[in-house]
Amino acid sequence: MVSDTWTDTLRRGFYSTADQLFLSMMADSRVSRIVVADHPRGLLSQAVRRLRGDRPAPHTPTVDGVRPLTLRTGLPNTSRAVTLRYRLYDRQIQRCAAKRKTSAPALVTFNLWHAAYGDLTGYSRVVFYAQDDEREIPRLRHLRDRITDAYRAIAARGIPVCAVSAELLARIVPDGVGHVIPNGVDPTLWEQPAQPSTSFDAGGKARAVYVGTVDSRLDTDAVRSLVEAGFCVTLAGPVRDEEVVRDLRGITGLTLTGNLSRDVIPGLLSGADVCFLAHHRTPLTEAMSPLKLFEYLCSGTPVVATALPPFANDPDLAGKLVLVNPEDDFGERARAAASRGRLSESERLALVEAMSWRTRHAPLIDFLVGA
Repeated sequence: MVSDTWTDTLRRGFYSTADQLFLSMMADSRVSRIVVADHPRGLLSQAVRRLRGDRPAPHTPTVDGVRPLTLRTGLPNTSRAVTLRYRLYDRQIQRCAAKRKTSAPALVTFNLWHAAYGDLTGYSRVVFYAQDDEREIPRLRHLRDRITDAYRAIAARGIPVCAVSAELLARIVPDGVGHVIPNGVDPTLWEQPAQPSTSFDAGGKARAVYVGTVDSRLDTDAVRSLVEAGFCVTLAGPVRDEEVVRDLRGITGLTLTGNLSRDVIPGLLSGADVCFLAHHRTPLTEAMSPLKLFEYLCSGTPVVATALPPFANDPDLAGKLVLVNPEDDFGERARAAASRGRLSESERLALVEAMSWRTRHAPLIDFLVGA
């Protein structure tokens, strides 16, 4: 895990990239046992989390959870101390595997410090799975130089890297071994047509829906452009940046729903006239693979999105969404997208199959099991 635990996985309904890899492995008969290693946390943090009901993955015939322990949760100040932490981390993981008579397990780590500095000699195969350029995450900016050093260490070790976009892969291992696995969709949510939601009254206007975290990535000018173009706009997701919310206040025809359960998302998207992804162009967003984009497409609803490299340059997405370049008006492009109408059911199901996490993860699991 990167910074979270098995309990976090349960709370978010197996939504994230790491969660879905776990489900893909569980669905593959060649994988006999999975050890889920929580992010290493300090004594105080673990005590507090345990009081709140946080537990490691359960011990079952096919799954084991390990909760590695450190004195303090925060990243140590020196590379030597980070190395010591993650060598201890590996010993605790491999001790758990050894109890189940598992020899030379394959490792997928989403933790860049683990990939850069851990003792990886006890694993048959190792993959670092990168989800973001962590140097560009605002709360990690103070670690930018150290993260760059960790990327260089990963490249120098020759560890195969899976990244969610070609741009992200190139930033980590410019000349190394790697594979691009864009984010995907949970097939169990999308294989059946959804009943379009009517829970948000659009007052007769066309509905534009955004599903995802409301934070500094969101282009509020694009939201205003949608409203000016005659759309009733719904932003469905947790609010992580109050400054963005203050900027949105006063926009007539805008609804903020807060966080919604996963099972209502298909109906919400299917009931929209257009789904939109409006992100500022930043080094962070230019290397991302937004989960919401693939869910939009698999809903069958027309999609309009800021023309960011991960999908603007993806030949598999060519013609499947309307892109907004810097010189374009977002609202006008959204009207053009809405005029396309919904996909046929056969077209929608073909996208669900192509963009399913199970399909996306197949090459990685092939590698891990030696196929």
